[in-house]
Amino acid sequence: MFTKTNISRPMRTVLAITATAGLGLSISACGGVVDNADAGEGESVTLTLATAAAIGTPNAAVQDWYLDRVEEKSDGRIKFDRTAPESLCKAAEVVDCIRDGRADLGVTVPDYTPQYFASVSVSGIPFIGQNSQAITQTLYEIHTDYEPAVKTLEDNGLHYISTWPVGRFLLGSKTPIDSADDLSGLQTRASGPVIQQMLTAAGANIAAITASETYEAAERGVVTSVGGAMDFAVNYKLMELLPYWTDPGIGQYSTFGMWFSEDVYEGLDQDLKDIIDEVTEELNAGAGVGAFNDVAAGQCDQLSTASSVQEVDQWDSEATDEWKKRIGNDAEAAWLKIAADYKLSNPQGLLDEYKAGLEAHSGAEYEDATSNCVANFTK
Repeated sequence: MFTKTNISRPMRTVLAITATAGLGLSISACGGVVDNADAGEGESVTLTLATAAAIGTPNAAVQDWYLDRVEEKSDGRIKFDRTAPESLCKAAEVVDCIRDGRADLGVTVPDYTPQYFASVSVSGIPFIGQNSQAITQTLYEIHTDYEPAVKTLEDNGLHYISTWPVGRFLLGSKTPIDSADDLSGLQTRASGPVIQQMLTAAGANIAAITASETYEAAERGVVTSVGGAMDFAVNYKLMELLPYWTDPGIGQYSTFGMWFSEDVYEGLDQDLKDIIDEVTEELNAGAGVGAFNDVAAGQCDQLSTASSVQEVDQWDSEATDEWKKRIGNDAEAAWLKIAADYKLSNPQGLLDEYKAGLEAHSGAEYEDATSNCVANFTK
């Protein structure tokens, strides 16, 4: 057994490297035993995860599916040290933890560090993304095939695994919000540079805080409403404080993402990289969204049976159309400016690629857990 302590940069976290030649057994990350007798010669690695995905959330389900699948396909030669959510690095610091070597891979909301993810934030433009699988597949293709997006990742020392929508945008509040006019004057928490600007234009005052900080902010009255996915209401317990939840029709608005350190990925044996690539493709081809929706469906039961929740509904189509008309081209213009400010090469080209990808994958099989929940609640 030997340890490799430096991979290209001085602060690189320690990887546990175990020579498997001649060894029949190794201990898996969850304490079981894995037979490596047929795995062939080569290294075994233990990689440290930093995550902002709270336990029990749909985003944690995507993360765990990926980690479990990589460990399984590698016959235990790749293992993950699964640190507790935000224990190693806070949500807004996860990407910096990957870049400076405290973690080998990370899971968090790209919008917390938009300077690294202008190419991902295109998915935050309201009303153009409704199918979560189409968005996931399109973002994967953009970040593996489209040169400006690939270069952004390389420049930041990141290797792309996946980015997936967190669910349809819901507004939670103390009183009903039935149209854009009702947003005026509200103290609102939302993540995502474009949706924040659109809420501000409607008169809301934005508090840019992380998901884990929001319950306390709502409890203290710092925010009186939130914009977020269904897990915001359920897993972050906002439904205890905000009884009214509504879908304004924006659709998918923000994402969770997962990345390796580029140095760590490139430092692996080629056969291990091949395994990672295969599982990454599986994840983006539908397994990730499937894992997400399995958990999201259960969230609806919790939301609909909570005694504190008075209403879960959606805006009338007229109210949605009116807000969409009011926004017009402002959302796309806002994203183009944000992307240019963060030095993304050819933002218009990337937006065109994104729209083309959504069109190409528009037939992707997908059933939305949030839409189903709203429909069931309003029966």
